[in-house]
Amino acid sequence: RDVERSRGLGDVYKRQLRRSMMTETNEKEDCMKRNVWLTVHGEQQYEGMSADSSELRVRGTMETTKDGYLLRYEEADETGRVTTATRLALAPDCVILTRTGEVTSEMVFAEGKEHTSFYAVPYGTLPVAVKAESVKWKLDEDGGMLALRYAITIGGQRGKCALRIRVRTEE
Repeated sequence: RDVERSRGLGDVYKRQLRRSMMTETNEKEDCMKRNVWLTVHGEQQYEGMSADSSELRVRGTMETTKDGYLLRYEEADETGRVTTATRLALAPDCVILTRTGEVTSEMVFAEGKEHTSFYAVPYGTLPVAVKAESVKWKLDEDGGMLALRYAITIGGQRGKCALRIRVRTEE
């Protein structure tokens, strides 16, 4: 039974999905954690603004879960201080991106479905809605690729975004 406070069936569904995807097990055969290199490439184009892109190469981890994979990495500022931790849970039918730290958000990407949440930064919190146009990933023990394309509305501003992550095991 789901006893957490809910604002509707969507919240219940998201919590149940998150629980099933985020369940981490100590059984070796069900959970394998590897150090990896991640190349994170993001593109965004908001209405009335010029297109922007960024790329980050960072060390992280990749774990197998009962439903797919879990990727984790941390972003740091120019002094090396960790500012944001990012976690991507990959399952056959969706990807959940969770960020904590100076930027806090949770976005659920399920092809053709819209997810609404909040995007919190040091300056305030904005409502954010994402609708995944394409959710593709292929990972194995040697690494792989994740590619997301989605429409976004953040604080009333509409845009189109893409996120690509290349995963390579450390050698």
